[in-house]
Amino acid sequence: MKKLSFLLLVAVLTVSFSGCTHRLVDFTIISSKNIPLEDATGRLKRAPNRVKGKDTSHMVLYFPIGFPNMKEAIDRAIEQYPGAVGLVDGVVKQNSWWAILYGQNSYIVEGTPIYLDTKQEKTNSSSFQENDYLPSGVYKEKQQSSFLLFYHEVKAGETLINIAKQYNVSVADIIKWNKLSSNEIVKGEKLKILISE
Repeated sequence: MKKLSFLLLVAVLTVSFSGCTHRLVDFTIISSKNIPLEDATGRLKRAPNRVKGKDTSHMVLYFPIGFPNMKEAIDRAIEQYPGAVGLVDGVVKQNSWWAILYGQNSYIVEGTPIYLDTKQEKTNSSSFQENDYLPSGVYKEKQQSSFLLFYHEVKAGETLINIAKQYNVSVADIIKWNKLSSNEIVKGEKLKILISE
């Protein structure tokens, strides 16, 4: 009788708690940032470490409450490396698990970030102009330094203050770099960001 009860318990637990992971696709390069990559040929560099992004939705009693979004998972992976515009040599997976009352569905994106290397675009005294996209506080002795150039796509609810804090730059610099006439930004707008290396 004890063996039968034990086997029944194992069967119930097996049915009530399960999960799986599917490898959907391996990719060479992927980006959701709408950056003109044809202009960046030869200037894209690999970051030293791989990153992972995940977007998850929940299930209650086997009924989904929303659906995971693959683009959000890609964005979260790319945004883990400041200045990244895409990922290379990566994989997209779908993961699901559920217990008796609760479960999750997720997209997981892993890859190596790539960014625009601006070392080839170093400023020099012959091409330097005071108002050419340099952060405030950069003086003439810093003219030979380089900057990482990238674009930040504004998400719903973001402000210039949030974005400036995220990249450790000033609001005034973001306004200057993007020639904004006010502090108002809209969802989907792409802002140029420069970070000193």
